[in-house]
Order: sequence, then structure tokens, then C-alpha cells
Amino acid sequence: MATTPPNAQRRLLRDFKKVTADAPIGVSAAPVGDDLFQWNAIIFGPSGTAWEGGVWKLVLSFSTEYPQKPPDVRFQTEVFHPNVFPDGQICLDLLKSSGWSPAYDVCTILVAIQSLLADPDTHATPEGGANPDAESLFVRDRQGYNSKVKALVQKQLEDDDMGCLSAVP
Repeated sequence: MATTPPNAQRRLLRDFKKVTADAPIGVSAAPVGDDLFQWNAIIFGPSGTAWEGGVWKLVLSFSTEYPQKPPDVRFQTEVFHPNVFPDGQICLDLLKSSGWSPAYDVCTILVAIQSLLADPDTHATPEGGANPDAESLFVRDRQGYNSKVKALVQKQLEDDDMGCLSAVP
């Protein structure tokens, strides 16, 4: 039977303590049940942006090599963004092995993604980004792009059967 390296578990416990005790404004995360290697997270849309008012759900999957290797992070909520693939995968340097540092933690990851929402990297890939339609609209028609994002935020609010999002500041 394979055992989990204690470093990964210790680090994930430390990350969990930090995110529960001292999470940056607008982000939250926790392991799924008793599984330290699968987390659910939410990012609140940054205020003063088209994303404001939205709550963006993510899943973080950690390997036993964490923190030496970055987790796989994907949006679960529909996102229209130049750096987000249709399957929710995020094109962000610090989530790639080449841009990752073991000094990064869950809070660092979530804040970086929150910042990316407001400030897309339109030079992420020479092929035209994770979502070429979003990138094209962002570059040539910022108002149209913002309208599309605001429509997603509105759709979230309308689809919120339990009224959970209406309580979000």
C-alpha cells in the first residue's frame, strides 16, 4: 500500500490553517471532506470590475508531490476569459511547472487567479490564448467583453435557487 509523503500532508494542513485563519479578502477554500488532496474554492469577483458580484467556483487537485509541483486548478463555474480554457483549466504561469515555486500556497494561487480575472494576460500563448474568442473581444471591444462577463454574473444570480449569492457582499 502506497503512503502519502508527510511533507505534502503537512504543507496542505498548513495551507488550510492559513486560508481559514488569514484568507485574503475575496477568496475561500477548504478540502473536500477528509481528502486533503482535493479542495473546493471560491473567488469573489474583484470589486470595480465586470466580475464584481460573481462567485467563481474552482476545484484544486494536489499531487503527493505538492508543494514541489503545482496543483491542477479548474473553474467549475462558467467563465468567459482569455486565460481560461472551455474545460475550466487556467492558463497562468504560476500553475505551470516552469513558473511554480514551492513558496506559493493556496492563498497565493487564489489571489493570483482573482487578479487574473480583472487583468487578463493577452500574451499568454502565441496561439491566441486559452479562449481566443474571449481574447479577441477583450482586445478589440473591451465594453463588449465587459458586457459578456456581466451577463455571466447576472446569470449566476438568476440561477441561485437558494439565495446564497444574494448574501455575498
